[in-house]
Amino acid sequence: MLGIEKLLEKLLHRQNLPKDQREELDLEIDTKYVHGLLFYNTYFEPLSKALGKDTVCLIVGGWIRDRLLNRSIKDRVDVDFIVTSPPLEIVKRFRQVLGKGDIFQFEKEKDVATIVFYEDGIRYRFDFSYMDISDIMSNPQMDFYDKERAIIDRIEKDLLTRDFTVNAMAIVFDDALGLGASQTVLFDPSGGLEDLQKGLIRPVSYENIQKDPVRILRGYRIAQQLDFDIDRDFEKWVKKNHTIIKNSPSERVRDEILKIFEGENTEDILEKLISAKVFGSVVPYVEEMVEMGKTGQIHRFPLLQHSLKIVGYMEEFLKKKS
Repeated sequence: MLGIEKLLEKLLHRQNLPKDQREELDLEIDTKYVHGLLFYNTYFEPLSKALGKDTVCLIVGGWIRDRLLNRSIKDRVDVDFIVTSPPLEIVKRFRQVLGKGDIFQFEKEKDVATIVFYEDGIRYRFDFSYMDISDIMSNPQMDFYDKERAIIDRIEKDLLTRDFTVNAMAIVFDDALGLGASQTVLFDPSGGLEDLQKGLIRPVSYENIQKDPVRILRGYRIAQQLDFDIDRDFEKWVKKNHTIIKNSPSERVRDEILKIFEGENTEDILEKLISAKVFGSVVPYVEEMVEMGKTGQIHRFPLLQHSLKIVGYMEEFLKKKS
């Protein structure tokens, strides 16, 4: 079995290589352990005071993914948590401890509360989603170990409802606290660590994508952001089911597209979205541009490619100006 430290060493080395030089690594990992200090943030200490002793808390999602990749922290820190106490109560207590922050609450399939605050030019956003384990904790027929197994099972079920495998990993919050940080189990029921090593964006399930089609755009954006490949089966599935994006809220679609334009290699990712027919479902004029082809002798490329080249040139121009 490959040790986790050696795996992470290979993973980080691989991500520093160009795509065509990356090699796949055969992995044989059952239980995965990582050191909690890898995921530490200075604001976890005040958060621990707001959680209370009876709250089970896990760190999940993009923060886990990015810390495993050792991605640099720029002007934004986004961390997602799963908590077993009402999220809004935790966020209010956290704001009291911090003495600052704006609070938001979202109504989704489960309770979600968010706090946003700023420090030294960095925007921090902590999202807390609720996981109910009251039925487990109050069950008199279960001993401590039965409850532990039941909670782990519920954690893994929660992770299996998420979008992509590289976002469906979690660790216990207590194991990432400063000097007390210790080796911790990496919850990874869908094989996210292996996909992270391969540089691959793969959905946890197609059912999860169908429930929230905006995740299609998000998958392509994450691939752009991390310079990862998109799973070929997923690309084929998207091409067959691209029209489901039309059922999504337009403001969320808009936000994802704007984030794509804010990133690097926008031209490449737009070409992939157009090839998968997703972009044409969002912007119908794109299909007309595909059919139009060349518009005269003055254009070196067909109209669509000409427009994409402009995006690429503008990106290079803005890089030089910054």
